[in-house]
Amino acid sequence: MNLESARRWLRGGLYTLAALQTFVSLWQYFLPRSFFDDFPTVKLDPPYNEHLLTDVGGLGLALAATLAIAAWLVDTRVALAALTGYLVYAATHFAYHVTHFADFSLGEALGVGTGLGLEVVLALLLLHTARLLLRAGRAMAGVDGPGRSDGERHAGEGFGD
Repeated sequence: MNLESARRWLRGGLYTLAALQTFVSLWQYFLPRSFFDDFPTVKLDPPYNEHLLTDVGGLGLALAATLAIAAWLVDTRVALAALTGYLVYAATHFAYHVTHFADFSLGEALGVGTGLGLEVVLALLLLHTARLLLRAGRAMAGVDGPGRSDGERHAGEGFGD
C-alpha cells in the first residue's frame, strides 16, 4: 500500500468511525429515553447503571488522553481537534445542567453552573488561541487552505517550535 492509499484508507476509516459514533451519540443525547428503551441490551441494565457510568468514564478518559497528546505534541492542528471535541462535550454538559436545576439549592446551581461554564470559556479561549497560532504559522510559511497532504510540519504550526 502506497502513502496516498494509506492516507485515503485512514481518512475513510476515521470518517466511518465518526459517522457511527455521531449516530449513536446524537440518539443518546437528544432522545435518551428512546435510546434506553429501544437500543438492544441497554434496557436490560438495572436502574443503577454501572455500564452507563463506566462507558461515560471511559469516554472521559479518551478525551483526557486526546487533550494530553495535544499538549505533549504542541501541534496546533492536533490541539484544534482535541479542543473541538472537548468543547462539544463541555458545552453539551453545561447545557444539560443549566436546564436541570429544579432539585438544586441556589448554591449548588451556582457552583455547578459556574464550574461547567468556566470549562466552556477556557475551551473557547484555547481554541481561539490555537486558531490564531495556526493562522500565523501558515502566514509565515506562505500556505493557504486547511492543511497539507504531505504530512510535513512547517514553521509556526506547532506552538512549541
